[in-house]
Amino acid sequence: MAAKRLPRVVTVPLVLLVIVLLAWLLLRMLPSGFETDLSLVGTGEPAVVLVHDHNYVESVTLMENLARVRDQHPEAMLYLVADLNHPRGQRFADNQDVDAVTLVLFDLHGNRVATTRSVKDSGEIEQWLADHLPPL
Repeated sequence: MAAKRLPRVVTVPLVLLVIVLLAWLLLRMLPSGFETDLSLVGTGEPAVVLVHDHNYVESVTLMENLARVRDQHPEAMLYLVADLNHPRGQRFADNQDVDAVTLVLFDLHGNRVATTRSVKDSGEIEQWLADHLPPL
């Protein structure tokens, strides 16, 4: 006995609904306050870019720790995310020659100032930023 197929009028909206739900879930994985518009680098404010892959526990931990720093110093700089699961994020990582679980610091002119890799607690992140930028 052959399986019955759903009519196209039902299948297409169902597939679209699943795609929209998956996109919404992926966006919800980013903590609020992180911008993904990497074109903001070099627009007059220092920027720290987290090269992020939500599939790595270490990357999620680094994002949480960076969020703590951001919450304490929201006006100090731009806090951006290069999501490796998105073409723009992957392009950024390729251009900067970096991988997930990495922070890349840019000055207000968009010049790369420093890079650090691996999980850092919020205190280590603050110290790293302080070592390369004016005081927060």
